[in-house]
Amino acid sequence: MKYKKRYKICVTIALVICVLFVSTRYIKPYYTYKVEDDENAIAQSISQMVKLPVQIRLMEDADDKKIVLFTIESQFGEAELTKGPNHKYKLDFTGHGTNEIRPRIMETGKGQYVRILGRNTEGISKILTLIDGEKYELPVQEGDFFIAISPLTGSTESKFPSGSVLYDSQGNEIRRIGISEDYIL
Repeated sequence: MKYKKRYKICVTIALVICVLFVSTRYIKPYYTYKVEDDENAIAQSISQMVKLPVQIRLMEDADDKKIVLFTIESQFGEAELTKGPNHKYKLDFTGHGTNEIRPRIMETGKGQYVRILGRNTEGISKILTLIDGEKYELPVQEGDFFIAISPLTGSTESKFPSGSVLYDSQGNEIRRIGISEDYIL
């Protein structure tokens, strides 16, 4: 009699564990990761979060992340989405404002990356950025907008680069962000 009761308890516990595992592994992603990998669906998701219509300018993939550069009227914004096991995305965060250059350090499933995105009104060709004393060179594609991404060689607790220098296609310095003019690179 004791063994049957213990057996029923063990089977019940095992079933509960299986249901929890299946629901968190296979069912929950369908509720958490629900944004299709489509520009219109991503724009709609961002618009719902910021409560304003957005225009997507560029999108770039890095490991399990999608970086989105968008505009809201005269403002400039960024969004980061994470790809789930069902191959759909969840919107992690958005930010927008008047800053035309938006640097950030991001975490992916495979490590950390520095990413800088922005409006390219100055003819930027490359960006040299500093993170914990390490220099990273990010090439910038031609066009009105850009997303530049580079993996970090180590890990950092920083959320943003300590400074950046923008260069044109001739290697001439355009301007510095967060680095004094007398600092020698």
